[in-house]
Amino acid sequence: MLDRTRGIARCVAVVLLVVALAAVAAEGRERVALFVQAAAAVPTADLELVRNYAAQRCSIVSGGDTCSQGDLMLAQRSADAYIGNSLTVEALQRLASTLGADHIVIFRFVSWESDISFRPERSLLLLGATSFLDTSLQLLISPLGLLFGIERKASVSLFATVFNARGDLEFTTTVSADDRPLLSLLTADPVEAAKKAIDAALYQIVVTL
Repeated sequence: MLDRTRGIARCVAVVLLVVALAAVAAEGRERVALFVQAAAAVPTADLELVRNYAAQRCSIVSGGDTCSQGDLMLAQRSADAYIGNSLTVEALQRLASTLGADHIVIFRFVSWESDISFRPERSLLLLGATSFLDTSLQLLISPLGLLFGIERKASVSLFATVFNARGDLEFTTTVSADDRPLLSLLTADPVEAAKKAIDAALYQIVVTL
């Protein structure tokens, strides 16, 4: 009976130690408030996807605690400080205090485009590769050669700004990225380009700060 009691006591002690260590580690993690906005024509559904991706990647890359979207919305109303084109130092301080954030990061997409272009060299490459075929097959493949030369490129530009809890500007950067896969006419997606831009901006911020 005594051994059983000692075993239970050891288990309880181990659990309490793990909880204490986890609490200490959580206290040592920096808290980040990440806002993702669009200064370009970005579809609402795409912007929401990008917001969720940015929050997840921020937690992974920084190793810190990223505020949820619900926390960000409530804090802006509570502090009467809305992230927009301009924000005073006092408003940033109120917002950081309300969120308990060490850093306020703002990602603003300034361009969101999907362009279609024609690259004649790609068409010529396919037509040249089929030149050994007979004339009837060449006539059938010629439209495919023209289609092969059509390329779609999805591109975005992101402006990132980082403030500390005192409202001081810590870092700014501009990142551009594009998505141009092999079957770009069908699969090029600005959301994929935005994910690349977010990753690049986050790594710059982490390395700098």
